[in-house]
Amino acid sequence: MNNLHIEKDSLGSDSISTDKLWGIHSQRAHNNFIKSGLPQSKYFYKALAQVKLAACKTNIVLGYIDPAIGNAMMTAIDEMIRYNHFEYFIVDPLQGGAGTSTNMNINEIIAKRTNQLLKKEICSPLEHVNLHQSTNDVYPSALKVAVSYYLMDLEQNTNILLQELQLKEKEFTRVRKIARTELMPAVPTTLGKDFSAYADVIGRDRWRIFKALERIRQINLGGTAIGTGLTAPKKYIFAVCDNLKKITGLPISRAENLYDATQNHDQIAEVFSMIKILAININKISNDLRLLASYKEIILKPLQDGSSIMPGKYNPVILEMLNQICLKVIGNDNTASHAISQGELELNARLPLIAYLIFESCDLLIQGIDKLSTTCIRHITADIAHCDLQLLNEPSTSTILIPKIGYKKAAEIAEYMIQKKTDIISACNALSVIDHLELEELLKAENICKLGYDE
Repeated sequence: MNNLHIEKDSLGSDSISTDKLWGIHSQRAHNNFIKSGLPQSKYFYKALAQVKLAACKTNIVLGYIDPAIGNAMMTAIDEMIRYNHFEYFIVDPLQGGAGTSTNMNINEIIAKRTNQLLKKEICSPLEHVNLHQSTNDVYPSALKVAVSYYLMDLEQNTNILLQELQLKEKEFTRVRKIARTELMPAVPTTLGKDFSAYADVIGRDRWRIFKALERIRQINLGGTAIGTGLTAPKKYIFAVCDNLKKITGLPISRAENLYDATQNHDQIAEVFSMIKILAININKISNDLRLLASYKEIILKPLQDGSSIMPGKYNPVILEMLNQICLKVIGNDNTASHAISQGELELNARLPLIAYLIFESCDLLIQGIDKLSTTCIRHITADIAHCDLQLLNEPSTSTILIPKIGYKKAAEIAEYMIQKKTDIISACNALSVIDHLELEELLKAENICKLGYDE
């Protein structure tokens, strides 16, 4: 049976288990808020600990915290940065109070662990751990640090996806096929061209994600409650961001206008929009690959039985998963946009929701893109014979003849193909409109996708 002790706050007292690294503030929040089952972000936990470490180091150097207490605090915080004690991070991501409960949860874990190390009750979650801070500068600063970690992972996985697409572009350079507009057969192209488009759009996404780090480098740490730095000494305000920069290795700087940075979160909205664009593009690619597999132009690696009733049926499950991930991310961005717009005056109380949504979106895409690259794209093969068959039997393939014989004769070829249910080679031979060798030259993969034609 756990031993209990009584802790007090302004509302009264509560019993807290002595073997838990949280206190009455965390306990009240845990009791007050729903148990959504939504996971807390480990990167956010790490980032919050790093913010606390920066504050602690600054306060020790400036003489505001006794080094004996401060050094034990830093040991406790270092443990948290390595993801120890995460099980005591108990406050639900969906909470009132603009993140105060999460901040206090972190403060109490640090204080309790510090007291364990010192073997005496001396470290206070408020007077030591939260010294010269407010939730309103700690929480958004940690949010940006955590998002930076997510973005680095996302950029790395997006780059791997880009490389896989580029390999397929090269592999399929000479695979002729019919293009489709409005889902209907159009003009000749190559499968390599399809993958070149996918690679280029993901290349732009990779660059956007890489540049997104610049958008969130300015933080409001030191601004305390509303950005005026109330209760924090000036020398602390000027030093704490530099310490966080050293701790994280991120290009962090103090916002020029802390008052603005405390209440406005347009930078998060901007970064979220870049993440959403990545989701939009991956959703389009996933849909395209599903269609190409349905047309039997590409072959997807079978991963699992696709039906409980139909033998031999395999579904594009990874691509369907990506569709759903992308739609979730797009929806999250929309919800976050509303939440960001609903900040009132000096503070936005919806920040916990905004944080959860962007963390979830990044995590979903990081995992989803990894699966897309390694489980799907890497194993795609082309059904070359089927692609050729479709190309040669599609009447709209006659479009390639227009520069040589004009639209009218090309239309006659198309009509003949429809009427006789034959391919373009047989139709051209029957109507004697173009030399056989010349037609073969036009139908070569390198000529199909050549930009324009030589006069």
